[in-house]
Amino acid sequence: MTINKAEAKKRARSNWSMWRLLLSDMKVSYSDLDKMDNDDLAEANAALDIHLDAQNKEMNKK
Repeated sequence: MTINKAEAKKRARSNWSMWRLLLSDMKVSYSDLDKMDNDDLAEANAALDIHLDAQNKEMNKK
């Protein structure tokens, strides 16, 4: 059974912590995500936030 667009969007939002890492430039794969628990996902997303903040600060210096 194929899910409709609204359900797909709902599921994507519900699983955003995984999708965010997958879509980032961190080169995280589906198999990487499969090995991660919720604590790992939270830590990886926090690390991504730190990285993005540092990049933004560096860009603002220029």
